[in-house]
Amino acid sequence: MRIVTIAAGILFTLFGVFCIANAGLSFMSMAFPIGIILIIVGIFECISYRKSLDNNEEKHWLLTEGLTTFILGVVVLTGQLAADIAVPVVFGMWVMISGIRGFVVLTQLKVDRANIVRDFDFYWDLVISALNIVIGLYTFFNNLLYPLSVLAILGICFAIQGATVIKFGYDMTYVKPDILKTKEEKLEEAETAAEEAHKEVRRAIRKARHAKKAAKEAENSKDFNELVNDIVDEDMKENV
Repeated sequence: MRIVTIAAGILFTLFGVFCIANAGLSFMSMAFPIGIILIIVGIFECISYRKSLDNNEEKHWLLTEGLTTFILGVVVLTGQLAADIAVPVVFGMWVMISGIRGFVVLTQLKVDRANIVRDFDFYWDLVISALNIVIGLYTFFNNLLYPLSVLAILGICFAIQGATVIKFGYDMTYVKPDILKTKEEKLEEAETAAEEAHKEVRRAIRKARHAKKAAKEAENSKDFNELVNDIVDEDMKENV
């Protein structure tokens, strides 16, 4: 499934380059292959979301994006996008939502001990998300800025989304069936699981200590009424 997902992303990217190279064609002449590729990529994203990432919430984002891509492909195939004016806006919203999703993932999921881990994955997601939002916004002002043809805009959208799908495929983890695992592999997995369990226990202990410390500070602190009474008493003493 990992290889298939990467292949789907490459196909998406190559088709985007093809659309840019043939920007002079009309959208209706390319509607059928566009719809087919959107449906194929959407299906692969929906199928592969279970094996893509360890974080369950990020998996759900991938499933949402796969369903959105699939539905967009069905809309294109059924001929509901016939006006050239509406096509860039619809696809712009598609990539812009993907970019917003990427920023949400960055702010909520790529955090380790309250510090964002700035590795290759972080910068990749940051650049791709920013490009998606910029291209999505550009589609709304295409005629006011540097006007591009409909297929040129779609080609850029497909190329960027293809890079996103390739990254999804790269991040997918291959789970070997238990029946094919050797004794050494099973022992290694058990040791890894035990180490992760110890880390979780240590995190839980730290959280419990912080909670106890906060409870003691709250217990020893004065509430609002006590502070007001103290201030009033001091004022009365000064006036006397």
